[in-house]
Amino acid sequence: MVKYLSLAPAVCALAYAQPARAQATPPVADEPPGTGVAPETGAVPVSAAASQSPSGAAQQKEPSLAVRLNALETRFDELSSELESEAVERLVQDAQNEARAAEAEARPEEREFLEGGLALQKLNPELTACGDVVAAVVVDGKKFYATESDRSGLFLRGLGVHLQHVLDPYSMFKSALHFSPEHGVGLEELYVSWFGLIPTTSFAVGRFRQNFGILNRWHEHDLDQSSYPLALRLVLGDEGLIGDGLMFRWLMPSLWAHANELTIEVVDGSNETLYAGAHFSVPSTLAHLKNYYDLSSSTYLELGLTGMFGFNNRRGLLDDQDELVDEPWRRTVAAGADLTLYWSPLNQAKYRSFTWRSELYFASKERPEQSPHRWSKSTGVYSYVQDQLSERWFVGVRGDVVRPTVRASRKLAWDIVPYVTFWQSEFVYLRLEAQHGRNLPYVAGDGTLDLRTDNRALLQIDFAAGPHKHEKY
Repeated sequence: MVKYLSLAPAVCALAYAQPARAQATPPVADEPPGTGVAPETGAVPVSAAASQSPSGAAQQKEPSLAVRLNALETRFDELSSELESEAVERLVQDAQNEARAAEAEARPEEREFLEGGLALQKLNPELTACGDVVAAVVVDGKKFYATESDRSGLFLRGLGVHLQHVLDPYSMFKSALHFSPEHGVGLEELYVSWFGLIPTTSFAVGRFRQNFGILNRWHEHDLDQSSYPLALRLVLGDEGLIGDGLMFRWLMPSLWAHANELTIEVVDGSNETLYAGAHFSVPSTLAHLKNYYDLSSSTYLELGLTGMFGFNNRRGLLDDQDELVDEPWRRTVAAGADLTLYWSPLNQAKYRSFTWRSELYFASKERPEQSPHRWSKSTGVYSYVQDQLSERWFVGVRGDVVRPTVRASRKLAWDIVPYVTFWQSEFVYLRLEAQHGRNLPYVAGDGTLDLRTDNRALLQIDFAAGPHKHEKY
């Protein structure tokens, strides 16, 4: 701008130079008529000289003024270009400086930690205690008890102590201890799992609840009813399938469903209902395929298939002479199918949901040669629906039909279980439940199997103290 201001007076002077000089030239007097002939001396007439000399001088000066004006205009254009280039460069430099300042992160304040006690807490495993209290009124015929150990009353059914800890970025430890006044202390789960070493796969080794269907994997205090379904207990065993061994899980590519997952487990045969119990020596193998479908933004469908193979003969059994005896090989084949349909609207997921879950169990167990029936086959199915009425209230009903693995007759056992659950919070829930069952097998006082009718009303109170709450996995 300083350069522009310095040029302004010169430009203005040049613009007005020519008219000013034209006005400054003195006018020539008109000659009298008849004096147009030049004198004999040959001089030019005064009138002609007067008319030609000023114009000739002007013509000589006009080119020099035009040249100077063109030079000034050229210089003006050059200065304008230089100013524009400098302004553009300044804008680019300012923009680059601001971009660098935005990308630069402020360095954290350097601190000196003098006490490491708080950091050591990360080395402690996470601890959760789960309590299960049940008040029951049991009616079997005219008696207020079902069996000698199954009576009406208020009792602590169990206390679960769960520990878990992330060992490093690739592995995690989990364990579950169960304390019961009736059964004492039991180790339900204790295993280490690895993940991330191979993409879409995970491994586990230790003791765990097996992935036979859905509910067998859950702990009892996490169930939607107060106990495992009758179909699961009478086909797979009272506590379900729990084993010591290896587990491999693979999240398969999406083939025929939105997600496919394959789980393979190799465990001991310590289940007494289907396998050899404490006298196992050959492991059993389980494979579970889970297929997940997104039906809509609010609904999903999950279908699963399970197959399991093992042996139920005992090896290393002491006979009457205290000699080790190996029984002939006897096979056990089990299979299952599960279905879960879940609906929860996106804008009311905290207040409304609906669940329909069903499972089918089948087991075929080879018997000793002296048994009247070479194969013992059992089948069970359960189905339940659960509706969430509000943020804390749930209602549901479950039905079971079973042909038990260990049975006193060929009659089908069945039950129906309506219930209402109040979730006070994620740490505490209360459940009111009724059960009506027919043809349920039990061991009588003389050691024989018999059938009974079971009617009971339950009030279940569950609580979890710790970070894990009631988790279903």
